[in-house]
Amino acid sequence: MKVLIEKIDEGIEEAIIRTRKMTPDIRKAVALLEHNTKQIVAKSRGEKIFVNQQEILYFESVNEKVFAYTRESEMQTEYTLNELEGMLGQDGFFRCSKAFIVNLDKIVSLRSEMGNRIDAKLENGEHLIISRRYAKELRAILKEGRP
Repeated sequence: MKVLIEKIDEGIEEAIIRTRKMTPDIRKAVALLEHNTKQIVAKSRGEKIFVNQQEILYFESVNEKVFAYTRESEMQTEYTLNELEGMLGQDGFFRCSKAFIVNLDKIVSLRSEMGNRIDAKLENGEHLIISRRYAKELRAILKEGRP
């Protein structure tokens, strides 16, 4: 099978598969491409679970423990905020203060606050404050059109 990979700087990423017959290997490749969701290992009610990272609204560090919050639940992770920042920084997560990392895709509105801080309202109605230390970087990210 011939594989062609073309790097693009702009536009929509796409994968085109041309085949004479749908084989189990091609089905696996399609499934992987369609459902490419990274997962985070966390603990909830005493058992380890896997959480799709795009379900996570934010991470919070409290008393040297890190918690992940989704719309429905809160769970403890085994990672530090520094580790999560390294793992998820390219996937739309942003370190917004010493104790928080927020999923930029889950922010519905931003409001400037006194002291060069930013109030971020999440899709569940919660508010996180982007500290002034990180506010300048967030403004640059928004100006570039990322996350």
